[in-house]
Amino acid sequence: MTVLCERCKREVYRLEQCNYCNRKICENCEKSTQRIRKTNRYVICKDCWSNMDKRMAFKNRKGSVVKEES
Repeated sequence: MTVLCERCKREVYRLEQCNYCNRKICENCEKSTQRIRKTNRYVICKDCWSNMDKRMAFKNRKGSVVKEES
């Protein structure tokens, strides 16, 4: 069973969810991953990597970014 990546629209067998934009992405669209514990894994996609707030939250190992846009 194949599913579509929400970023590049490519058919893949395995998807992971970005912890910052909540899109299901393929391995090619992942920019970086961190394994915090054996069960916790943080994934950031290439689009979220370009946002500095999300990138700093990823590097500081925070699960989500809380920032209100005005």
